[in-house]
Parts: sequence; C-alpha cells; structure tokens
Amino acid sequence: YMITHSDGAGSKPVQNYLHYRETGDATVFRHIAQDAFMMNMGDIECVGAYPISFVDYVAINGLHVPKELFLRELNEGFRETFSMLKKFGRPVPFAGGETADLPDQLRTVDVSGTMVARVKRTDVITGGEINPGDVIIGLRSGGRTKYEDSPNSGIMCNGITLARHCLMSPEYEERYPEIREPAGKEYYGKFRTDEYHPDLGMTVGEALISPTRVFSPVIRKILRNSPGTHGITLNSGGGQTKLLRLGKNVRYVKDNLPDPDPIFYLIQESSGEEWEAMHEDYNMGIGMDILCDPAVEGTIACIAAEYGLGCQRTGYVEGLDSAGPNELLIKSRFGEFRYVKNETQ
Repeated sequence: YMITHSDGAGSKPVQNYLHYRETGDATVFRHIAQDAFMMNMGDIECVGAYPISFVDYVAINGLHVPKELFLRELNEGFRETFSMLKKFGRPVPFAGGETADLPDQLRTVDVSGTMVARVKRTDVITGGEINPGDVIIGLRSGGRTKYEDSPNSGIMCNGITLARHCLMSPEYEERYPEIREPAGKEYYGKFRTDEYHPDLGMTVGEALISPTRVFSPVIRKILRNSPGTHGITLNSGGGQTKLLRLGKNVRYVKDNLPDPDPIFYLIQESSGEEWEAMHEDYNMGIGMDILCDPAVEGTIACIAAEYGLGCQRTGYVEGLDSAGPNELLIKSRFGEFRYVKNETQ
C-alpha cells in the first residue's frame, strides 16, 4: 500500500518563538523540525509503514520572525533528526519543501510536513486484529532515552495552546502582541520562560518546547520482533483516548497508568482543567500505545529497556456485551473516567 500523511507542529512554534525572543537562543527553532516530523512519522509507523519521502512547508511572518535565521536552525533540526534515524537504520529521504512569507495571513510562524510511505499488504497494522485478552503497552513520552541528548518533559505537540496560555505570564502578550490573537484567550499564567521549576528539572519554557519524542528506533525493532502487535497509536490528538479509533466492539481498560510527568500536573493546577479532560487532551506521560497479544509483552519490554525508554503494561482489552461503539475506562488516582468513541473518530 502507498500512504500519504500530513500534519504539523500546531501552535507550539509560537512558544518556540517566545522562548527565542526572551533568551536569544535561536537553537530552540530546531525542536520544531522534530515536532513536525514526528507528527507525521509517528502516525505512519502506527500502521507499520516505512517512509519513502518527506517534505516540509513553512509559513512565516518575516516582520516578526527572522526568516533566514529561522530557516537555518530549522534545517539543522531536520539534519539532526534524520542523522539520528539513519544511525538506527531508519533513513528517511528528505525531498525539501516550500517556504511562504505571509505577513498578512500569519502572526508568527507555522511548520508542517507531508510524508509518503509504503507497507506490504501482509504487514499493514489496521487494528482489525485487536481482540479481547490483548494487553495495552505504554511507551513513555518523558524522561531521557539512551539516544537522546537531554531529558524530555513529555508534552509532545497537543494541548499547547492551553498550556502556554495558562502557564506564561500576561506580560509576554504585552511585550510581544504577535503571540496572541487579539480576540482570543488571554495569557493568565504566573511563570516566565526562564523560570526553573524543581519538579520539572528544567525551566517552564524548556518544558513547553520539549520536542515530540522520536520513537522510531524502538518501534522499528518491535515491528520486526513482535508479530503479535495488533495496533499502535501515537497519543497526540485525543491523548489517552486515541486508541478508541482502533478495533471494533471492544472496551479498553487502562488501570495501570504511570504517574503523569510533572508538566501535566502544572498545567492542570494552573488551568483548573478537570482530570477527565486532561486525559483526553494530553498524552499524560504515555506517548504511544501498543495493543498486542500478551505473549509478546516481554519482548516489547526488553526492546524498550534496550533503548532506555520507559515502558509498562497499562491495561487490557475486553469485549462488549453487545455491538456498539468502542469504550475506554480509565482507572486512575484521579478517579474513574469513561469515554465512548464518537462518529468523528
């Protein structure tokens, strides 16, 4: 099969831009390359596909964002990401991209990408083989793996608009009005970008721009050695509820989720968001879910440990008593939450 996928870094580049304006560190623009790339690569890998081409698209307001500097750092970010993947036997052909200077249409900058991939018909992972009795294995989005240079807050690329508005001080929108839509929600946080937070182990600004983890080295090996893998999700849009889109007439039960990374506690405390909504908006520390036969659970755990990637069994799959939409039950320290697949998923 041939597959085409397109996605972007969302509103996260706005936070990267703010971080640059406050610190003068242009290298933070490199993180955006990894974000835009992984939002495509992650979903491609969820169906067992292998990329054969990737292109990026940059829309920029050169009146605010230094165009040449931004593009140079973004290019370096792509180079670093592709070099790492090549080292682990996962080379991705980068076919260039397009840049548009749009000061009348855009306040700061937007980065997205499109990936073309292929997968053998016999190898495609559709979720159709998910059955009651399967287990759910979660791969951590935070911490530090053996192939990363620094720790990750675990936030990935979703829920960034809420996160930056509830955490960043209102002084920033006064200083840089381009980071906010005038008719939109105001910033109401109490933190500065360079403010170190002991629970995070980094500054609040660094936590917000932590790039989406590259899971590819681990996923590649899992797909080669775990034939009982029936479904994979990148927990971006939909957070912990993303797996509702897979399988039919099943109930997913997550009763062993890890303690969320500190960034999620900080967002919840600062925004007042209910924990039920937090699990739907954010990955809550689990960046990818793998649904598989219990027989391959040990293999997956060993592969993750080899790369220093946090991994644990977070739940299991049940059958529904009667035909109906998929369900998810989360049993957590914050309460029990029930979700049902809707028609748009």
